[in-house]
Amino acid sequence: MFKKTTFPKEVSIKIERALSYLTNPRTREVVERRFGLKDGKIETLEAIGKNYGITRERVRQLEENGLKILKSEKVLPLFGAAFNFLGELFSEHGHIIGENRLYFTATGTIDPNPLRGQIYLALTLGDSFKRVIKDDKFHPYWVSHETAQEKAKKIVDFLIDYFKKNNKVFCESEIMDLLSKKHSNCPAKMFETVLEISKNIDKNIFNEIGLNSWPDIIPQGVRDRAYLMLKKDGAPKHFTKIAEMINNVFKNKPAYTQTVHNELIKDPRFVLVGRGTYALTDWGYEAGTVEDVICKVLSQNKKPLDRKEIIDLVLAKRQVKPNTIILNLHKSKKIRKTADDKYILV
Repeated sequence: MFKKTTFPKEVSIKIERALSYLTNPRTREVVERRFGLKDGKIETLEAIGKNYGITRERVRQLEENGLKILKSEKVLPLFGAAFNFLGELFSEHGHIIGENRLYFTATGTIDPNPLRGQIYLALTLGDSFKRVIKDDKFHPYWVSHETAQEKAKKIVDFLIDYFKKNNKVFCESEIMDLLSKKHSNCPAKMFETVLEISKNIDKNIFNEIGLNSWPDIIPQGVRDRAYLMLKKDGAPKHFTKIAEMINNVFKNKPAYTQTVHNELIKDPRFVLVGRGTYALTDWGYEAGTVEDVICKVLSQNKKPLDRKEIIDLVLAKRQVKPNTIILNLHKSKKIRKTADDKYILV
């Protein structure tokens, strides 16, 4: 959660004083409703116009007139404290802040409230602040310096390339260390902001960071959630246990035991390594009968192997009892025992 730096009360009082210069009741009400100064809820030109029985254009004119008064030489200085507060906040974040972080940091809540409206008004009146809502790389954000946009895009491009090259997720501290070395002139809060507003990068439930197109980050169904659970656990599990693990973490998306079994058996990322027990293909486990695995082990080693060597190699790929492996060695027509008690393919 974001760290709060709440908008000072005295700053809020000065903004209220500035609003008193809007002596036309309708002009003031339009400004209040357009910026959410009463409850933090912004209203559209159309909604206000319909309420008053006037055109959208007339509402826009009233808003424009109100902002002109607030920007006048006599009134604008009352926003000076607000501009200073916001300027320091932007500076701490490398001159770029995601909209949600900005409002929470300044008001202490993500819910609509009058302070949010005052901040929005101050941001609109301040010449150095710019809101960006149409950006291919980011969710809505604000900047106080144009160079911040380019820096943020360079950071995201670097991270996307880094994730693709390594093809794995990283813990947050690893990414922060990487960025602090690559971009030593940027504050840590800028990195946090960039990660929060990026459309391509995200965190999973374990606070690991990667591309949001990866199932490790945003799992789309039972298979992806099972993959994430097994990958995090690091060991083969029975499908009933996998279902339990999923339900303990993804409480709003229940996974049914039989569904898990049915889905995993069809997905090449999983290998059935024992009765109802699944492992990840990534771990080196292989599908097929025990006999198939023994034959593959012998083929890969290209030399005769003794019984212990075969058992150890097969157990690294399948969860079966050693006696099952021995039984397959004896009954297989594809394997022959040599005079020195070793085994080779026929």
